[in-house]
Amino acid sequence: MSHKLCKAFLRGIFLLKPPIRDPPPQWDLNLVLTSLILPPFKPAAAYSLKLLSWKTLFLVAITSARRVSELHALCVRPPYLIFHKDRVSLRSNPSFLPKVASQTNLNQSIDLPVFFPNYSDRAEQKLHYLDVHRQLRYYLDKTKIFRKSDQLFLSYAENRKGLPVSKVTLSRWLSSVITYIYQLRGKELVSNPKAHSTRALATSTAFQARLPIDTICAAATWASPHTFVSHYKLDLVSQRQSKFWFHRSQEPVPMSHLG
Repeated sequence: MSHKLCKAFLRGIFLLKPPIRDPPPQWDLNLVLTSLILPPFKPAAAYSLKLLSWKTLFLVAITSARRVSELHALCVRPPYLIFHKDRVSLRSNPSFLPKVASQTNLNQSIDLPVFFPNYSDRAEQKLHYLDVHRQLRYYLDKTKIFRKSDQLFLSYAENRKGLPVSKVTLSRWLSSVITYIYQLRGKELVSNPKAHSTRALATSTAFQARLPIDTICAAATWASPHTFVSHYKLDLVSQRQSKFWFHRSQEPVPMSHLG
């Protein structure tokens, strides 16, 4: 078959079954993040275990860009969770098999640095309320009394308090915190937010901040850039969501551990 015939053949296949992408997420990452540093999500001592769980999960999800299945597998037992002075290191339960089960991805460490630990003004202090290191310490302290599992995220329901939650529950929490914030701020959601959209927004924000695509793929455990470009890359300029995480920051990346 000639080169021209090959091109025509492949073009015909493309036209017969063009790639279909879901519409981009219809929720604003900036709105959610700014709401997480305001009441009822602060002061920390005042808000409920439910909101504490939602906020902690959302911050881990958006800063790590990991799948819900990977978030579900995170373990609190040392050495799978270690707080360092400048970061927190997270690992999944050793029995967990990731979707991309390569040698690199098996029990890969997720390192999330502290966020504005030595803030110099009020604006940086507000951003420090989004520090995952700080949030995880507080979550673990509040759940240690009734914790009945090494799994990081636990149920806050009275009849299952302290027991591990399912992947479906974690997905619902991510969707719920976004919906709750929109209702709280009197904003309209065009569609029900999907938990998986946090992954697209996190990686797209990192790409918009000019982080190397190979680094993004490694953090998100993608084998090649094709997966990101074809299924996750969003046009954040038009959505006006690219400025929040690298505003006033020397590390202009939402997934802080990537550097």
